[in-house]
Order: sequence, then C-alpha cells, then structure tokens
Amino acid sequence: MPTIDIDSYHRDGYHLLPGMLGTDDHRQAVDFFDALDAADDVAPGYEAEYDEADGVRRLRKLRRLIWNDPKVWGPILNRTGATDLARQVVGDRAAVVFHAAFLKPALVGTEVALHQDQALWTYTYPKAFSVWYALTPVSPANGGLFGCPASHAGGHIPHRDRPHYRWHASLDVAEDGLREPVQFDLSPGDAVMWDRFFAHGSAANTSPDDRRGMVVVFADASDPEFRAKDSFLLDDLAALGTA
Repeated sequence: MPTIDIDSYHRDGYHLLPGMLGTDDHRQAVDFFDALDAADDVAPGYEAEYDEADGVRRLRKLRRLIWNDPKVWGPILNRTGATDLARQVVGDRAAVVFHAAFLKPALVGTEVALHQDQALWTYTYPKAFSVWYALTPVSPANGGLFGCPASHAGGHIPHRDRPHYRWHASLDVAEDGLREPVQFDLSPGDAVMWDRFFAHGSAANTSPDDRRGMVVVFADASDPEFRAKDSFLLDDLAALGTA
C-alpha cells in the first residue's frame, strides 16, 4: 500500500507518490494511448478532445477509461495501490468518479489554466482527491504540471472566464492571493495526489516530446450529498483483481 504523510497532505493539499506505476503497467498504458492516438476514429464513449495546429491533430484528453475497458484498467489501478490509498484517505465507501488521460502532445499540446477541480465539476464530490500518474517524463520542458501549496485550505475560490483560454474558467496566482506554484518533476511511473480544491495547471507543450498523464479521482460515496454521473465503488474495483 502506498505510504503517505496524511498530515502533510492535509497541510499542503498534495503529496508525491514516487514509483507508483510499475514498468509493465506503464508500458501497457502508453501502448493503449498510442493506439488510440493513431486511430482514425475513437469510440464516442471516450469523449475525446483534440489539440490542433498547423495541420496536426492529436489527442488531448480521453475520459471514462475504466467504464470503457474495466478489465484493462481495473487491475492496473489495483496494482498501483490506488484502492488501498482511497480507503486510507476517504474510507471503505470511496468510489471512482473520474478516470481520464491527459496527453498534452508534442508541439501542439495546449496549456491547462490554473484551476481547482471541484470548481469545474457538475457535482460536489465529498472528500474527493485525484491521483495523477506520469506516463512520460514531466517537467517544465514539456509543459509540466504545477500546483499552489495550501490553495485548498479555504475551499472553493471563484473562477473567472478569460478571453484567451477556451477550455474552462480559471484562477490567477496574484489576483487570487495564492502561493507561487511548485513544479512537479516526475519520472514515468511517479504520481502525485491532490485535494479537490488544490489549484493546479500546466503550460503548453512546445517541445518535440509528448507529456502524458493519467488521472483517477476518488470521492466519498457514503456522504448523503454524494451524486455522480458515473461511479465505480471500491469493492467493484477490487473485484477486478490484479491479474
């Protein structure tokens, strides 16, 4: 089971998880996304988004991974220890509410503006946290991944639409009084977890190398306020095994 300093996580809003994804699982995930990126069409169930520039069209985001292919992703998530981590942080009635890939392709990968996940979700997800797995090296050189320590402490921060950014409303470090972001320098297989109110984002990828990641989000399905379009209970996830 992944070992975390729960006090540090609650203080900072995030926690690094080195070496969470094994070599074989990493390779399987990369091959899976390579195949979809090269395909002429992606099944509608993945709700694919694309980055496009200068005649290049590459996958930007894929959603609902475990719902589309539970026999692939269930064992991988279980082998990483994500199920045990969710029991530790949320409890036995934790459930997966999102499972997606963020593929930030070489040269055309667009930025992800600073935001809190909960601010962009349709439903309130009690105790929700994300586990973001690096599938390639992740650093400022290829768009990176960054977040503002303790930005979760005050809960929801109002987000604003910005004319230059089309994907979603966002935050600004100076305007919103946030601490300067820290960059997460990750190797393939490393992960980072964060609270639903932790402000994070990434830059555009102008490098010749893809910057790929995968995220799974757990929330507390036992909470009376819990609602979800899709959810996958821990017991159902554990039942998919590790083989």
